[in-house]
Amino acid sequence: MPVNSFQNYPMSWKPTLDANNQKPIYIYLADTLEQDIFSGKLTPGTKLPPQRELADYLDINLSTVTRAFKLCEQRGLICSVVGNGTYISSDAASNSLLMLNNPNQNIIEMGAILPNIEINKYVSSYLQDMSTEPDFYKLLQYGTIEYDDLQIRAAQKWLSFFSISSSKKQILFSTGSQNGIFAVLASLFQSGDRIATMPTTYPGLKVAAKILGIHLIPLHLDNGEITEEVLRYACNTQNVKGFYFIPDFHNPTSELLSVPTRELIADFCEKEKKPCIEDAIYSLFMPTPPAPICSFAPTQGIFISSTSKTLAPGLRLAVIHAPEVLYPTIKETLYGMQIAPPALLMQLFTRILLSGRFDEIRRLRIKDVEERNKIFDEIIKDCENIGNSHSPIRWITLSKHISPTQFEALALSHNLQIYSADRFTVGSEPIPNAIRVSLISAQQINVYKEGLQILQKLLHS
Repeated sequence: MPVNSFQNYPMSWKPTLDANNQKPIYIYLADTLEQDIFSGKLTPGTKLPPQRELADYLDINLSTVTRAFKLCEQRGLICSVVGNGTYISSDAASNSLLMLNNPNQNIIEMGAILPNIEINKYVSSYLQDMSTEPDFYKLLQYGTIEYDDLQIRAAQKWLSFFSISSSKKQILFSTGSQNGIFAVLASLFQSGDRIATMPTTYPGLKVAAKILGIHLIPLHLDNGEITEEVLRYACNTQNVKGFYFIPDFHNPTSELLSVPTRELIADFCEKEKKPCIEDAIYSLFMPTPPAPICSFAPTQGIFISSTSKTLAPGLRLAVIHAPEVLYPTIKETLYGMQIAPPALLMQLFTRILLSGRFDEIRRLRIKDVEERNKIFDEIIKDCENIGNSHSPIRWITLSKHISPTQFEALALSHNLQIYSADRFTVGSEPIPNAIRVSLISAQQINVYKEGLQILQKLLHS
């Protein structure tokens, strides 16, 4: 027992030290905090005792508590707010890995975002054509480190759909956007650095940041808006080193950033020399996407666009447009991670883009999303939600009597998978009372309708 008496002293967490423990005390303390979070003793958003107070309570050195807290922060369990203390992260007990359910479980999948599988037949037909060529076997070798002229032209064609003009010294390929995000984070930031993003964000970013020891800081929006004051506050109070945004159909809220807001972000990042990572995963579901942030930020805007949603998920390829000044660093990190993208995928991407065949595939993807949004609006009634006719996801506000975590569990008990807001929440931000629903997960329309009908009943039950 501690020497000091805290019997009646109000503390949100009063751990005990095991005399038989063989671990270093700071690791034992961190493990205890983690166990108390997952057991439910500590809930997300709980403010922890000050480090000095906890050290006094346990009768240990302050440096030991500091090391324990630092370890917990690296694990994504806690987050510190300058001038306001340390809190249990809102998503500390949630699963950031958005995994697919076993298809044999008869669960209607409306959590993961999966483009229509039937449209993949168009891509496979081009692959079959390639396989009949006499030198096809050469594509099963390692890919080349340097991109050839046709691959650069294909990437430029891809980027032209976003109204981006890119040179050979700005184009990079990664094996999927997650790989690209990881490479950009690893090349431009160090462990302990802080990156600002929206209060809810893509879980893949959270996973990458956690592995690299980078801390995600939620932007404190001004009535839901991003202003220069919001960006400056993050830099001045949290020492933010960069930003991450999904401007088109933000994941999970499906919101769109206005062009003036994109210009404002770009202007701020240019003036303050803060890298801005722009994830354009859903942009091509719009016939004409708005101008990206990077088009206004020539020295700080890093643009990542994956083929997974509008071409084919299994292609696992992403095109990165990087400022020339940052290009060598990102390229070196990508080389260390992947050497080069698979030659077969690079050739398939190049041929589809330069032949003009992607135009038809994209048209079918857009049409599928439009049809599914129309069905959504016909079935889901009398509930607040965000999304438009080109959005592959909807963000639905729940009634106050049920939490998003409870609703996810309730839906799953009715064989419907959706995702609760806590999976996406950053830091100690309050968890929105909302769920994310994917409109392009259930492959067959009749199954999709059945999932929506279950959802409608649960929303109003």
